[in-house]
Amino acid sequence: MRRYALTAIGRDRPGIVAAVTKALYEHDCNIEDSSMTILEDEFAMILIMSMSGAESPDALLREIKKTEKEMGLTIHLKEIDKEPAPRGGQSNYIITLHGGDRAGIVYRTASLLSKLGVNITDLETTVTGGADKVYIMVIEVFVPDSVDVKELEKEFKSLGETLGVTIKIKPLEFYEPL
Repeated sequence: MRRYALTAIGRDRPGIVAAVTKALYEHDCNIEDSSMTILEDEFAMILIMSMSGAESPDALLREIKKTEKEMGLTIHLKEIDKEPAPRGGQSNYIITLHGGDRAGIVYRTASLLSKLGVNITDLETTVTGGADKVYIMVIEVFVPDSVDVKELEKEFKSLGETLGVTIKIKPLEFYEPL
């Protein structure tokens, strides 16, 4: 069994998921994990998949390159470890941020989390509104037991004041969308 990470990006249009997954299906690949989204007018996907030892990775790569050209995508296929590495934990908190759009919001927030050993498991951002643009970020994280969440809240309050945004953290099971 071989395992791969596949990434694809290109202008959004109907049929991208069908075209990419058809190539995988025809080469006996099993999609184990995936994330797909549209950012502005670009479609992006990342898949973790396995392929039986009987199938040829070269044949799969040829088919993927054909799909790439037909669909106007940029596709990358990378072989990965046979067994996934143990994870540091599943998401247990959700962080929401909203306020005026400004440079450095993602960096400053991610830097603070990294410094404290908090692992980001998912992060989404968007800008909404007309003339008064509002920046919204939603982050799923794994906060290890060694991190005092009350102290993290204080750090967020300080960072939020510096950036002119509101940052809140809640246990995942108590999260209610904005």
